Amino acid sequence: MKKILFLLTAIFLIFGCGEKKEEKSSQQKLDPRKPMSWGHQQTIYVFADENVWKYAKSHLQKNLERFHFTTTNEKIFEIKRAKNIEQFYRFNNLLFFCDLEATTEISEYVKDIISKKIITEVKENSVGIYPKNNLWANDQFVLFLLGDNERNLLTLNIEMANEVYSLFREKLLERISRQVYQTKIYSQQEFADLSWKLKLPKSYVRYKKDENFLSYLARLRNKPDRYISVYWEDIDEKDFGKDWFHKKRADLAWKYYDEDEFDKKDAKSEKIKFLGQTAWKLSGRWQNKKYAVGGAFQSFSFYDKKTQKAYLIDNSVYFPEGDKLPALLELEIISKTFSIKSFEER
Repeated sequence: MKKILFLLTAIFLIFGCGEKKEEKSSQQKLDPRKPMSWGHQQTIYVFADENVWKYAKSHLQKNLERFHFTTTNEKIFEIKRAKNIEQFYRFNNLLFFCDLEATTEISEYVKDIISKKIITEVKENSVGIYPKNNLWANDQFVLFLLGDNERNLLTLNIEMANEVYSLFREKLLERISRQVYQTKIYSQQEFADLSWKLKLPKSYVRYKKDENFLSYLARLRNKPDRYISVYWEDIDEKDFGKDWFHKKRADLAWKYYDEDEFDKKDAKSEKIKFLGQTAWKLSGRWQNKKYAVGGAFQSFSFYDKKTQKAYLIDNSVYFPEGDKLPALLELEIISKTFSIKSFEER
């Protein structure tokens, strides 16, 4: 699969008979000649010939309709089959399957719109994955999965599942990020007395502050309550780890969120890469017996060797009326703007 990975990370695609380089950033400028894409941001419309759809459907559902662990286990994406390109070409997310050997409708359509260079590459490598931004509409993401025959195409769908999922997820995060940062953000003066900073929208207001704890809350009518909090502590590296993280998150939630708590069976713990650091992530459901309410949370924690501090960034959502996942994704985006100041900035 090394050749597939190469194609996946390529920064250009060729369609039709001409060459057009993709910008390195997926956040490209709007093309005034194209309409804006539309539809639900978490719906992916799939174009596939009948037999390919028959065998690919279950793997697609398992891969793209992954559950996010909240109070109701929400799906991050929903897939729907589409047949008529004229009805769906302006939608946000499109996924095409093409079997180069097939003469059926969808495969023939894809072969007509892609270049000979791509067809040659797929024949040489047996398969190929080609992402394309803004193909028929602005803010659109289209992904083409191609195989030199049906079997290789279906194998590609299984073996490169995580990469396909990641591409759509990154596009979703990009869209949410653009929405989040359309509003004004705090100047860095907001964090002048701290060793760290965030790119934080002004829709978030200070909720609670302590010696080494700072929390912000966004509360808007008909939208989830969103909390983002940062805790930091001088600690020996040997004392930092999963156990420290779990206990510290439990203590902070009880103290600063007025007796919020979580049960281990309602939370998932995993080791991840966060801001270039090896980190722990804890996510799941919280509850508050004092007020008989609950919601969803995710926390990130890592140890910074330069400052010899452990950092814990916590995201919490309260929204009985609806889905929590979009708010958690927003909080994840903001959390990833966290950075430790250099000595020159302090």
